[in-house]
Amino acid sequence: MKKFFTGLFSSARKVRKYNKYLIVPDIHGTYSIYQKVEDYIKEHDEDDRLVIFLGDYMDRGEPGEIEGKTFDDAGSYYTIRDLIKLRKWAIDKDKDMVFLRGNHEIFFENFFIDGSIRAYKQYKFFKNSVESLEYMMQRDHDFSEDFIVFLNDLTPYYLDHKNSYLFVHAGIDPKAKDLEQQAKEGIIYWIRDKFILSKQKLPYTVVFGHTPFFKPFIKADKIGLDSGVYRSGFINLLEINGAHHKIVKLEAN
Repeated sequence: MKKFFTGLFSSARKVRKYNKYLIVPDIHGTYSIYQKVEDYIKEHDEDDRLVIFLGDYMDRGEPGEIEGKTFDDAGSYYTIRDLIKLRKWAIDKDKDMVFLRGNHEIFFENFFIDGSIRAYKQYKFFKNSVESLEYMMQRDHDFSEDFIVFLNDLTPYYLDHKNSYLFVHAGIDPKAKDLEQQAKEGIIYWIRDKFILSKQKLPYTVVFGHTPFFKPFIKADKIGLDSGVYRSGFINLLEINGAHHKIVKLEAN
């Protein structure tokens, strides 16, 4: 049974329609990169542009200290802590931001909301993330509550009918037309080759993360942005203005 908290955020907040976007792919707890992403968002803020995060905010993060204790993955805590603050900043300024669910967020939902320890026992990278998060959740009630609210408020996908864009974590099954059903079955969080290698023409341009590419994967109806940031040390943002696309590469120092 899922637990729902009321907090500063509201999942019912209606997102206005946009023609311009800034897309942020998988961050994976790489806090040194996340800080550059946040700086870029605030320094290049535009009232008529929607910022969309494609999911996978945590796991495989950078090591470091949290309140004097060393963790193999401190970056996941710092990244999600600051993402929550960024979301509050946007709400305070009446700005829309969309945070999509990635496959790694499903691990955290299963663990922290549903009580499943399967991923915790199976994946060392997930165990490392959980250890740093639990450490702070036990010490900071506000962070603990806001973190659960953040997970509960994640969105499966964002579809722009007018401009024919679909923003999603991993992709879609080209032969299945019902997006809601694909979300329920988890297809949009996990799919790879069946989507990426498909020659079937899609009804919209799908912008996705999940599968790492050294250079952005750009086709007529697909744009893949995941750079494998925790290994590569850089992230590729995507700016969209109508039919025009621009890649913005941000690198760690």
